[in-house]
Amino acid sequence: MSGIVGIFNLDGVPIDRDLLQRMTDYMSFRGPDDRQVWIDGNVGFGQTMLRTTWESEHERQPFTLDRQVWIVADARIDDRENLAEKLGIPFQPLRGAARLARAGLVTDVEFILQAYLKWGEACVEHLLGDFAFAIWDGRQQRLFCARDHFGVKLFYYSRVGNCLIFSNTLNCIRQHPQVSSGLNEAAIGDFLLFDRNQNLETTTFVDIQKLAPAHTLIATNEVLTTRRYWTLPLPDPIRYPNSRDYIDRFQELIGVAVGDRLRTTRAGIAFSGGLDSTTIAANAIDFATRTAQSLDLQAFTVVYDRLIPDRERYYSGIAARSLAIPIHYLSVDDYQLYGCETSPNYCHTPEPYHNPLSQILRNNLHAVSSHSRIFFNGEGADGALKGATLINAYKYMPMTQLLADLHTCLFEYQLRPPVGSKLLVRLRRWGSRSLPTDNYTFPDWLAPGFSARHNLAERWQQIDNMPRRKYAHPRSTAYVAMNDPLLWSSFLEVHDPGFTHIPLEIRMPFLDLRLVNYLLSLPPIPWCVSKQLIRSAMPSRLPPVISGRPKTPLAINPYFVTIAGTDRKLDWLSKTTIDNFIDLNILQQTIDGDLLPLGTWQLLRALSLGHWLSSNF
Repeated sequence: MSGIVGIFNLDGVPIDRDLLQRMTDYMSFRGPDDRQVWIDGNVGFGQTMLRTTWESEHERQPFTLDRQVWIVADARIDDRENLAEKLGIPFQPLRGAARLARAGLVTDVEFILQAYLKWGEACVEHLLGDFAFAIWDGRQQRLFCARDHFGVKLFYYSRVGNCLIFSNTLNCIRQHPQVSSGLNEAAIGDFLLFDRNQNLETTTFVDIQKLAPAHTLIATNEVLTTRRYWTLPLPDPIRYPNSRDYIDRFQELIGVAVGDRLRTTRAGIAFSGGLDSTTIAANAIDFATRTAQSLDLQAFTVVYDRLIPDRERYYSGIAARSLAIPIHYLSVDDYQLYGCETSPNYCHTPEPYHNPLSQILRNNLHAVSSHSRIFFNGEGADGALKGATLINAYKYMPMTQLLADLHTCLFEYQLRPPVGSKLLVRLRRWGSRSLPTDNYTFPDWLAPGFSARHNLAERWQQIDNMPRRKYAHPRSTAYVAMNDPLLWSSFLEVHDPGFTHIPLEIRMPFLDLRLVNYLLSLPPIPWCVSKQLIRSAMPSRLPPVISGRPKTPLAINPYFVTIAGTDRKLDWLSKTTIDNFIDLNILQQTIDGDLLPLGTWQLLRALSLGHWLSSNF
């Protein structure tokens, strides 16, 4: 993992070395192990290194093989043996004695460059893993950049005047004197209405854009173009002769996904005591044992002991003991909304972030970073295993297959799949109508001029009423969930060191393309009912209380409990520029009323924006 930056002066003016060095130095928090710059006339790259794999111990960037084509990258390349075979280069996994002897050493950055030299722009079609990179091709006088399929790695760029600047760190680009601090009001409007910017290609700053996931960027002196190179496929359903085949294939693929991400001897894992994180932990331990690799894996769990009902300490403790791994608890009962600004671990996020309890995430990541440089996370399993209702299966599956699967579900696994009736959903909602809910309406506290300039009322209706796309497929719900780039973008950005200033790399096995494609191709019944596939694969590794544990979200939203003691005076907001976006008088009147249960989360967006403005301007 590393911090990367580059400047391409389109008018041929030589690169200012001092400027490039300062921008590289800015990213020292991302990469404390090494810092290098390279310049060739009007093009320059900078990189700060955080060594997170065995191969990266011997890596140096910017990198070249022929001094004509140069690369700088923040990348981890998977499926390395198959890629080496396609490239025709010698390769041996760095394990055991081979690791010590550096035998078969091929770094991630060399894999990418070799792929580019063989396939050109099509190299991204042969790469698996998490990556953001830029290649200067001196032979063609062009810059070629790319971002991985799900956007695990970030990539920002700015075209100002005759200059193109890129980095995986937004605030690094802001260090360039030609990049203004002008705000993108459309992005701020989206934040206040929907929690996040709905445009994957823009940021909160007018001069800075994002390269969307699964896109490439090509820049020459004349043109700058972007292209989507991949779209998540909707695979055909698979059929195996017997149930064991489904389980064996899953065990194979989750083992590969974890193993490819485990090229290190120390790792942390976000550990809930549920199925997803324990599955990753168990596979990491098994992989290390199978390959005679030493591994110090430790679990990190956020718990509530008093504030709200929460049994994560109990379940995660059982799971950790069964796997014989140390576990660390972060008790967060006493955390206050927006208390992060008084925390020693606080840093300013580069864009507005709507999480009034963000210090929980930050402190947990700090705890992990004291042990390891990589952090496993189980996100992705819930989405990939959605879509197990009888009605949806009935619409898109042959009746004979559906009946056979239903028989397996009922009699082999003693599971009852959900029917999926909208009538039942309405009845459940009616029966729980007295429970507190957060009611979203178009906010009346938006500044009238700001709202009118950007047609925010129309924008609200447009996004709020946008129908979710449906596919004629028994796993349509799962496909929609996994194919939501806005969801992944938001989650991944706030875990990136560019946001946290913590040198820690997140690794997500359930976003492995090979595993995602397999999970989306499963018959919905029985394998997606209560994640039966994972439960069937793990009984020998986990006690029944864990492998049989149902999905248990928090019983009460901690924000609703914590806000009762929050100061409701907004005098401090008058010292910011938030009145460009918010009518403070109406906002204060609204907050003076009863915040619970109506509109709480929506109101807090205004406060989140105010805190961001106060810390950045």
